[in-house]
Formats: sequence, structure tokens, C-alpha cells
Amino acid sequence: MDGSPSTRAERAASALPMLPLPNTRTLAGEQLRGAACVWCAIPLTGESARDLGERPGPDGVTIFPRGCADCVRKEARRVYRLHKRGCERCTRNEEACLDRRALWDLALEGRR
Repeated sequence: MDGSPSTRAERAASALPMLPLPNTRTLAGEQLRGAACVWCAIPLTGESARDLGERPGPDGVTIFPRGCADCVRKEARRVYRLHKRGCERCTRNEEACLDRRALWDLALEGRR
């Protein structure tokens, strides 16, 4: 085993740090500390939030952004489309790119 995420949920979780944040200088305090979605600003709970990982924020302060499930899926789809167009591994062999698979799993997460 090469240590790469093996389950769909593990792959999806590994893609969260790949999602770019909006300009952190424009985010409200609630968004910077993870109490509200960084994209749509709705209040988040422990159950509704997806942790986007510790990130550098404005003025060198560390922030702890989170997103709602809908915005995370939407952003994952956007990043997936951009990734597959510019990734050398994807152009050679789509199945060989773990980032592509992780972004796709994240984009589909929670759908029925």
C-alpha cells in the first residue's frame, strides 16, 4: 500500500485542502474562524460544516475556515474541471491522477 487514501470518503477528505478560499481580506470574522461558510456565509454547526484545514489568513494570522456541504461540492466541481484541463497526469492517464479522483469524490459527496 502506498499510503494514498483508499476509500471514497478518505479521498474526498484529502481534496478539501485543494479548494481555494475567497479573498480572506473580504471575509467576516465568523467566516475566518469557521462559524460561517467561507463562500455563502451561512452559519455552520459541527454537523453541517466541512473543515477546510488550517490556512494562512490576512496579516499572517492563521484561520480555520469551513464550508457548508453545498458550497464545498460546488467548489470541488469547479476545481475538478480546472484541474483536469491543466494536469499533465490527467492528460496522459486520468485514472493515474489521485488528485482528480479525490476532487471528483468530494464533488459527489452526499449525493444520492
